Amino acid sequence: MSMDMEMLERAWAGAANKPEKAAGLYLIDSLMGEVARQRRDFRLRMGLVGVALGGWSLVALYSIAWRGVVDPVREWGALLMLAIAWGVYGLVVRRGYDGAADAPGPSLPGNLRALLAQNEAALRRVRIMAVAVPLFLAALALAVMQLGDVDKMSARNIRDFALLAGVGFTIATGIHAWRYHRMMKPESQRLRRLLGQYEEVA
Repeated sequence: MSMDMEMLERAWAGAANKPEKAAGLYLIDSLMGEVARQRRDFRLRMGLVGVALGGWSLVALYSIAWRGVVDPVREWGALLMLAIAWGVYGLVVRRGYDGAADAPGPSLPGNLRALLAQNEAALRRVRIMAVAVPLFLAALALAVMQLGDVDKMSARNIRDFALLAGVGFTIATGIHAWRYHRMMKPESQRLRRLLGQYEEVA
């Protein structure tokens, strides 16, 4: 683990060379940095997803309104996928900002609570995705079948796509399930335990 020497030096100087106080200040400074980093990373990820969804929406609009290559009456499954994606995005952003409030001041319990709020918001986002993925897969299957009905995909194309999509979604679901149960939930429990211990001592 690499140590932020600048942060340590600030803590040491601010504590008037008292090791116990310096260690406490360094811990608080580290927690504040982690709270800010997680908030920044979340906003960056949501911004990138929003740009991707916006691009997908513009392509769909262009294909329907200008090029006329998509029939919204016979190929509405793709539009349903888009609507589900936007709905999930809105829920994820809302739940994410529930745990992305402004970082607290230099307080150990305040920063522990902020980290716990961010962790719980991430857990809620995973649960939202667990409900949304089956809905999205159903819409995807419908969209592919409609493409077959309008002769834009052959039966072989549909079979190959179904296999590829099934493998991809299975791997992604497995990775997220592993992170949820082996990383995120234990982290939530540790943060709760640390906060409880601090409050008992205080």
